[in-house]
Amino acid sequence: MHKQTITRCLDQLAASKNIVYPETTEEIKDIIVYCNTNACSFYPVSSGNNWGYGSSFPSDENTPIVMNLSKMPGVISFDAEEGLLTFGPGLTQEKLYDYLKANSYEFMVPVTGAGPEANIMGNALERGFGITPIHDHVASVRSLKAILPDGSTYQSPFSELGLSQLDKHHKWGVGPNFDYIFFQSNFGVVYEMTIKLERTPDKIVLFTMAISNEALDECLLKLKEIKESYKGFISGINLMNTRRMLAMKSNYLLEEQGYCAEDKIQKLKTAHKLEDWTVMWAIYGSKGIRATIKKELKKALRGIGTKKRYIASNNVIINKSWLGKLFVDAEDLKKIKEGFSILKGKPSRYPLNLIYSLSDIADGDKKYNPLKDHIGILWYAPVLPFKIAIINEYMVGIYKIFKAFNIEPMVTLTIQNENIIVSTIPILFNKTEKEAVANAQNLYKRLLEFSLELGIYPYRLPTIFQKDYVDLVNWKDSLAGKLKNKLDPNNIVAPNRYSE
Repeated sequence: MHKQTITRCLDQLAASKNIVYPETTEEIKDIIVYCNTNACSFYPVSSGNNWGYGSSFPSDENTPIVMNLSKMPGVISFDAEEGLLTFGPGLTQEKLYDYLKANSYEFMVPVTGAGPEANIMGNALERGFGITPIHDHVASVRSLKAILPDGSTYQSPFSELGLSQLDKHHKWGVGPNFDYIFFQSNFGVVYEMTIKLERTPDKIVLFTMAISNEALDECLLKLKEIKESYKGFISGINLMNTRRMLAMKSNYLLEEQGYCAEDKIQKLKTAHKLEDWTVMWAIYGSKGIRATIKKELKKALRGIGTKKRYIASNNVIINKSWLGKLFVDAEDLKKIKEGFSILKGKPSRYPLNLIYSLSDIADGDKKYNPLKDHIGILWYAPVLPFKIAIINEYMVGIYKIFKAFNIEPMVTLTIQNENIIVSTIPILFNKTEKEAVANAQNLYKRLLEFSLELGIYPYRLPTIFQKDYVDLVNWKDSLAGKLKNKLDPNNIVAPNRYSE
């Protein structure tokens, strides 16, 4: 163990913690024995790059030990015929991409907007999502192994029978399956996981369009039908509001440093040739499937929206920079190329630029690490039923609430499937100013109230707001509470992580 001062993006708090970097399961067990013997707790993290949710800072601020698993194994094995990857907590998006590329494996990394240093296992355990074909990263999980608070080992059902290969192919096994109690919980330390990777398609078609607020309802209904019909061949569908797009195209928030008035937004929208919403997604699959989907799209979206563009990943204009600049603005060309890289499963730091919208740090000086660059951010990410009335009420409420707290609502709506939309909004603030920190946290509290009023709720919570969830669910009498009490009577593993 060694002492280290750690911080988080949620506020100014800094504290000295004992950091341990186990490299084997035996070392994890040694720490568990130590904590049980000495009545102290530890907080396990895969790498701690959990921007906007707490980083590596414990949910219980008094927890003295942080177990950083980043030195544990990365890739353990890969079945290239089946696309089944077995790995440890040491695997990041960048390391997986390098491994696949070095071995000429044509498979996609389950990328997110958190950047190349983001952790594969950590994102899955937080139920993260992306826009590549398997949007829901938990859905790709086939099996896992974990060390429990008493030092014993949990394996998925078929592994218990000695059928480790079958276990990686079939996620449910036989009899009770407890794999999913380890997601967003504190029941043990996951040290191995197997997930399914998707093959990299030979060609991707990026589709973009612009729509007005007036056309949003009709567009959403059509997209719902399209997503249901072609769910295996369409990426997550992103709808980004004007403010979200402006943050990509300009540094307008540097001047505003708060909620931008609607009249100014309209002027900026015109200047940057934007609409109220920009819609973007990718079409995967064979040539015949892509052609069929394009045909159906043209039919379904006839009369809805403007600026409809189909851009193929092998487009010569896009891939020849000198030629592309004749047809596309240089900055837009860069964004398109970055977009294709992400859609093909190549991790990128480019999406991280969004959370630097209030910062005047030059691109060349960015560490692309919000902690090192002292960026204040909270992510609000509610799950909404795909109901037009709820979506409309949500948007009205969001603008009203963010305006009241003088923070810019840069909204993305991601259609994960025909039933669910996940909205993501970064709450950006200056974490060096106490008033700004308090304002951002009060905004988040109000958003939690609003969520419950509307019948929606975030799919994950920053550590400082997990108690709000626990207070609502009668934790001690819940099944999760009873399991925690039985499995971890000394409460040594991540106290207060979605628990009391």
